[in-house]
Amino acid sequence: MPNAALARVVAANADSPEAKTVMRHALGAEVGALRIQTLLPPHIAEESDKRMDELEALMTTEDTQVRQNLESLAALPKVRTDPDLAAAKARYAEFSHLRAQIVALSRENSNVRSLSISLNQKRKAMLVAQAALSALQEAILAEPIAGTTYGTPIRPR
Repeated sequence: MPNAALARVVAANADSPEAKTVMRHALGAEVGALRIQTLLPPHIAEESDKRMDELEALMTTEDTQVRQNLESLAALPKVRTDPDLAAAKARYAEFSHLRAQIVALSRENSNVRSLSISLNQKRKAMLVAQAALSALQEAILAEPIAGTTYGTPIRPR
């Protein structure tokens, strides 16, 4: 996230005539990046593709705003060559790359599927396995082996 670098850009331009413009664009970029960050956990937890699409659309809108704010800062003559602005852009590019990876992994939805299996399908699988074991036990008892009592004592006391 580009927060620290943008804070330095704002501080360096606090006394300039463009201070309010710099602050507005810097804070706009920060807020947009934070909004994207808050949309990632619900995306990861979501199992519906439709809702994931909606969350991604919101992230795309915020991403556009962040990039526009960073470009607006770069358009200001005094800020254009500021190394902190370059650092903020680089950090945001890294964040965007990580976000894309997170969204791609979230789309695989393995965590939601595994939770569903654990909560729903595990019980069904267990009941099927228990039924198969009971059928096997009944089949074994139906064909006794000479000298085997299957737990029943030959000579009870």
